[in-house]
Amino acid sequence: MKTIMITGANSQIGSFLARQYESEGRELILLYHKNDHRITGLKSLKLAVDLRDLETLKQLICGLKSDIDCLIHCSAIRSEDAQALADTDPLQFKRVFDDNFYPAYNVLRAVLPQMIARHFGRVVLFSSEVSRSGLANGSAYAASKAAIANLAKSAALECSSANVLINSIAPAPVDTALEEDFSGSYLRFRKAYFAKHIAGSASKQLVSIAEIKQVADFMISEDLRSLCGEEIFLTGGKL
Repeated sequence: MKTIMITGANSQIGSFLARQYESEGRELILLYHKNDHRITGLKSLKLAVDLRDLETLKQLICGLKSDIDCLIHCSAIRSEDAQALADTDPLQFKRVFDDNFYPAYNVLRAVLPQMIARHFGRVVLFSSEVSRSGLANGSAYAASKAAIANLAKSAALECSSANVLINSIAPAPVDTALEEDFSGSYLRFRKAYFAKHIAGSASKQLVSIAEIKQVADFMISEDLRSLCGEEIFLTGGKL
C-alpha cells in the first residue's frame, strides 16, 4: 500500500482529502502547522511541523518508519495584503510570497531524494488559476502560485526518468466555508472574488473539493507514466 503525505492537512482541502483517503484505507502522514482541529478524529499519523524550516522537516522525514510514495502539498497562506501592488508593504509582500513558495520548495527538497532513489514517487502541488490570470489586489499570492507551478514543471523535467511524476492542480475559487478561516475586510474581499468567478464562469459555480480529489487521485496513480510537469486548471469554463 502506498503511503501518502498531506501537508496543510488541517486546511479545508487538506482535511477533506485526509478524511477521504483514510476512509479508503490508505496509509497517511498528515502534517500541520499549529492547528489540528479538523483532523483530530483521524487515526492516521499526525505531525506538527513548520514547513519553512527545511532542516527540521528533513529530520522529521528521516525519522519516519514509512517511505513517502505520494506527496500532496496543500499548505498555503492567504493573499492577506488585499492591496494594489503600488500600495503594498514590501515586507508583507515578501512574507506572503515566501510563506507560500518556500514550504513547497522545502517539502520537495526533503522528499525527492528518497523518491528518486526508490524510482517511484507521485507529487501534487497546488498552484491556482491566478497563476495565468493574475489577481488584482493579491499580487504576492498570485506570484507565489505561478512560482510553485513553474517549480513543479522544472522538477518534473529532472525527476520523471526516475518514475517520479510531479504535477500541479490550479483551481478557481473552491467551495469552502469562508467564515471558518476569514473575517472582516479580507472576508469581504474573498466573497467579492468568489462572486466575480461565478458570474464569469460557464459553470456558474465554485470548484468542489470532491472534484479536486478526483484530479489528485489521477495524479498519484501508480499507472501513470507520461503525466508530468502539467498544471491542470479547474475553472468551470472561465470566460
